Amino acid sequence: MLFDSSEEAPGVPGLGIVPGAVKLFPPGPGKVPHMGWNSMHVAAPAPRGLAVVAGADEFFYFVHSFYVAPADPSWIGGVTEYNGVAFAAAVARGNLTATQFHPEKSQKPGLAILRSFVELCDEAR
Repeated sequence: MLFDSSEEAPGVPGLGIVPGAVKLFPPGPGKVPHMGWNSMHVAAPAPRGLAVVAGADEFFYFVHSFYVAPADPSWIGGVTEYNGVAFAAAVARGNLTATQFHPEKSQKPGLAILRSFVELCDEAR
């Protein structure tokens, strides 16, 4: 929805807030949808909402058949690999941070990210 387009709904424009596309995972050794735990490498410098897990060997819970492909790599806040595809597990710029994984299901690291999001909202008031 944040991106320009999605293979999930061909021909239907997205909001275009993040330039790029949402793509279906290609067939590979892993099942689609991708369901389960996977690590995420946080970009450097770490976006504010993700800085709490930067440099840590943390795992996050994913449930998805599609991945995001930003046209501008500077949007990528974190990267994960599945089925041979390195994809943006998080995008971030300014006051926008979006995750492909489920922070609410990702135990301590996910809760740390959610807490960080709340703190950023408090700072913005």
